Amino acid sequence: MKKLVPLALTLVGVFSSTAVQAQVNTINSVVFGTNIPRYLADPTGGMPVRNTSADFLSVVPAIAGARVITFSPCSDSFLTVDGNTASLWRSANGSENMALQHGGPIRFVAFCKDGSAAVTSGGNWTRTWIAPRGEFKFQFDHKGNVRQLVLSPDGDRLAVVTDYSFEVWSMKQGINLLRTPVSRPIREFIFNPDGSQFLTLDGTDATLWTTADGQPVGTIHHQDEIVAAVFSPDGTKVICASDNISHLWDTKQFIKIADVQYGGGYR
Repeated sequence: MKKLVPLALTLVGVFSSTAVQAQVNTINSVVFGTNIPRYLADPTGGMPVRNTSADFLSVVPAIAGARVITFSPCSDSFLTVDGNTASLWRSANGSENMALQHGGPIRFVAFCKDGSAAVTSGGNWTRTWIAPRGEFKFQFDHKGNVRQLVLSPDGDRLAVVTDYSFEVWSMKQGINLLRTPVSRPIREFIFNPDGSQFLTLDGTDATLWTTADGQPVGTIHHQDEIVAAVFSPDGTKVICASDNISHLWDTKQFIKIADVQYGGGYR
């Protein structure tokens, strides 16, 4: 017989700012965890829950149809998601503010950084809602089904990756700022810390773009497939990782600094 774990113990670490190993706890059919996956197939991520106030990446994928819960960065409200509907709740007393009808299955949900807006995305559209009241604000119609949703660190822009393009939208104005067709699927879209640049991963290529005009700075070609990438906190460096080697680049001069092999090797 499976040993029961007390509820208080299963929640330890979920809201802690201390990094802990990813884990899965199921309570009343709601899945809790300690890390947010960077993309749907990310094996290092936990299950879909925002875990710390310092983590502005509040986009949460509804993995494998799991119900999702995520707090606003302001802590005054939280979202629950199940199927086609997201609900906004007051965290002070647990009462429901509004049911957010997406009109189809929700694949991603998010709060913007200041907590003033919530986002639901799925199918070929994204909807934004005024938080914490839950009033409908904008609908963004995409050229294809949403495969990835990303918010810029400042919360001003929303990026969507579809099978055929990637798009950038204004969260404040509700208008499309950029739509770029792609010949191969984008594996991941990553904003730099100040939102002035972004990186797209496409198989063995990583392309750096300028957010303001949507123009490519250049493409980083690698022999092996790039499986992940990360910007330095000041945005001046980026590491692109393949299975065996990480490639360190200068984003301002757009030159490669080094190839770093796992296990301490450097060349």
